[in-house]
Amino acid sequence: MSESSLSLKAKIEALLFMSPDPLSENELKNLLGVSSREIKDALNELIIIFQGQDHGIFLKALAGGWVLETKPELSDLISNFSEIVKTKRVHLSKAAIETAAIIAYNQPVTRSEIDEIRGVHSDSSIARLLEHDLIKIAGRKGKNGGLLYLTTQKFLELFGIDSLENLPAIDEIILESSENKSE
Repeated sequence: MSESSLSLKAKIEALLFMSPDPLSENELKNLLGVSSREIKDALNELIIIFQGQDHGIFLKALAGGWVLETKPELSDLISNFSEIVKTKRVHLSKAAIETAAIIAYNQPVTRSEIDEIRGVHSDSSIARLLEHDLIKIAGRKGKNGGLLYLTTQKFLELFGIDSLENLPAIDEIILESSENKSE
C-alpha cells in the first residue's frame, strides 16, 4: 500500500503518533498539502473514532496543537508497563557495542579473539553483554580452549535485525565510516 492510497485520517494519526510535540492544524495542513477544512474534518472524525471503547487512545487538543494520549482509565496499566520497560532498558558503552559487533560478525568467537581484534581487554564489555542477554556462551573452542560467544535473539531485537544475514557488509560500514569522517 502506498502513502498516497492511505486516508488523510491515517496520515494524521501517523504524524501525531510519531511527533514528540503537539502538531497544530496549520502544521498538519502544510505537511499534508491539504486545506484547513480537510484537516479540521479529519481531526473531528478521529475524535469520534477514538471515543469508541475499542480504542486505548484519544485525540486531545493541547498547547495549540493536537496529540494522541492514552485513555485515563488505562493509567494503572500504562504505569505498570512503564516500570517494566524502564528495567529492561539497555545502556551500552561504545566498547560494549564494539564488542557486540565483533561477536556478531565473527561468531562463534572467544574472548582472546575479541581482545585481539579490539586491541584491548574486553572482559567488562563481555560481562555487560552477558548481563543483558545480548550474547551467550556456546561452549568451548576445543577441549581446553576459551569460551565461545554468540549473539542472542535479544541482540537481534535490540539492533532491529531480523537475522544475522541482514547485518550490513563490513566493507559497507567501513566505507560509510570513512565518508562521514571526510565531511
